[in-house]
Amino acid sequence: MQAAFEAEAKQSNCPRLMVTAAVSATKGTIDSGYQVAQVSQYLDYLHVMTYDFHGTWEQQTGENSPLYKGPADQGAMTDFNVNYAMNYWKSSGAPAEKLLVGFPTYGHTWTLANPSNNGVGAPATGAGPAGPFTSQAGFWAYYEICTFINQGATQAWDAPQDVPYAYKDNLWVGYDNEKSFNIKVQWLKQNNFGGAMVWTIDLDDFSGTFCNQGKYPLINTLKTALGTGSTGCTAPANPLPPVTQAPAQPNPPSGGGSSGGSSSGGSGFCAGKASGLYPDASNKNHFWHCLNGVTYNQNCQAGLVFDPSCSCCNWP
Repeated sequence: MQAAFEAEAKQSNCPRLMVTAAVSATKGTIDSGYQVAQVSQYLDYLHVMTYDFHGTWEQQTGENSPLYKGPADQGAMTDFNVNYAMNYWKSSGAPAEKLLVGFPTYGHTWTLANPSNNGVGAPATGAGPAGPFTSQAGFWAYYEICTFINQGATQAWDAPQDVPYAYKDNLWVGYDNEKSFNIKVQWLKQNNFGGAMVWTIDLDDFSGTFCNQGKYPLINTLKTALGTGSTGCTAPANPLPPVTQAPAQPNPPSGGGSSGGSSSGGSGFCAGKASGLYPDASNKNHFWHCLNGVTYNQNCQAGLVFDPSCSCCNWP
């Protein structure tokens, strides 16, 4: 697949499509299901599903995506947390820069056996009721959790595991919020992991009407903490078709704009530069596409300009 993507990139003069995989976060599955070092050679990123560590298949409450192990965790349960899972992937041979941490925008709910016993690990009789929108017992979207909290649920912070939970009467939910997202991002950076992935966009407060935190509060918190939320690039409605044939000679920048110029010994603008897209300071509609040291002239659609912040054609 990677070879096919590389061939397609050369033919279309476009950046290569990435090869990624969503992978398990539990030690047993990692050991039995993956040749980690070998798989990592061929994948651009590994999206580690660091959630569903606890759920209503268990008879006591537990956090969906704890950063660290809890004080009551014993045996195999000490492995059921983000910190252990990510570092196990790394120690098994996956490069840290290829590992993406999973961030959930949902939580798991339980019905407490005794409403007065409402901490982490409290006995439960089964799943909590289905949410009004997700309609699945034991599972609530973040916007449904916000509704639960707004209706008077008590919020609590699970300090050992750096995630929150909430309860009211005999209902209990373990989830993530803006605070836990920020803590996890700082941990992610300290451990030099490649980034983050979210499950899922539509489970966040996409309308901004449930949590009073604006639209997509968790995802925007994640983007800001990672430093990727400062711009909102918009792809053109009718992008230019890909160039299918390279010019006979690489073209260097020619002070006048996008028409190119002499070959400058065949090296051109992209000589010594990494493959990618580069702006033309003299013509905002024009940009340079460098591919394996070869220079290609490209222009945005009429009315659009090349935006270096997203490497895309955008409205001025």
